[in-house]
Amino acid sequence: ACPRFNVPSRTTMYRDFIDSSWNLRKKIISFVLVDGHKGDDIRKSLEKLLIEWGIERVCTITVDNASSNDTCLAYMKRSLTNRGCTHARSQYLHMRCVAHIVNLVVQDGLKIMCHPVNRIRHAIKFVRAFPTRLDVFKKCVQLSKVASKGLINIDVATRWNSTFVMLDNVEKFERAFEQYALHDPNYKTELGKTGPEPKPDALDQRGPPTQSDWVYVREFKQFLQHFYDLTNKVSGTKYVTANTFLEEIADVNFLLGEWSDHVICGDDEIFKCMGLKMKAKYEKYWGDPEKMNKYIFIAAILDPRDQGISFL
Repeated sequence: ACPRFNVPSRTTMYRDFIDSSWNLRKKIISFVLVDGHKGDDIRKSLEKLLIEWGIERVCTITVDNASSNDTCLAYMKRSLTNRGCTHARSQYLHMRCVAHIVNLVVQDGLKIMCHPVNRIRHAIKFVRAFPTRLDVFKKCVQLSKVASKGLINIDVATRWNSTFVMLDNVEKFERAFEQYALHDPNYKTELGKTGPEPKPDALDQRGPPTQSDWVYVREFKQFLQHFYDLTNKVSGTKYVTANTFLEEIADVNFLLGEWSDHVICGDDEIFKCMGLKMKAKYEKYWGDPEKMNKYIFIAAILDPRDQGISFL
């Protein structure tokens, strides 16, 4: 027997993966600049890393949904299978990034809700454009007695979670924006010119936020809260996340089902359309259990805290 081999026991997990302060150990063994964005470039960097570190057993590789990543994973499956380095002949090697799929689902919803969100975004940009405008807005905040210590922030349009933070913050300042419109005559005039010309039979997203915009945004923000919490949970680095994926995916399916069936949103066609659009994107990646990575199911089943598996 190998003298360095220790028989696995109940202390194995504590000894190898948990430190003296009961924190999960995690190691970043490499952080490299890939030569290009092509699948072959990613494959070369990944394979070089495995060889340098002598890693001979690979369970999964988690990547975003991109054609270059698919190309890389197709080669890695063949290579690792030929070397006997994976389970089930690399059938479950490709683990799709849950946070990235959530991002794709929410981005489709934002496209439907773009007009109210854009009008509010343009209003924030207008106020923040000059210090004098911001000073006037601060006075309007005081007059409106807004219960917030912070001020309005702008989002990064390509990062939906920053859009959620923006909406979560700005909805408190509705009355302040109404006050600002009375103090700055250029507010409505300039915002009326901001944004693209509306297409025939399309809604005009120019102008200041309307009362209905604030109503839509508040409802949408509450809806996004579920996805924001989910993204933060599955992106955690201080705890194990694989065992929670299946339950979280099931919760998202239930939530989208309610919205697409307008159980929550009543007869509002905008929310119903948004729910259907997001549901379609969800079905593309998680609609068929046969196409999902089976390790998601295995991790949930092996979790001793979820022996009921009520969501299966």
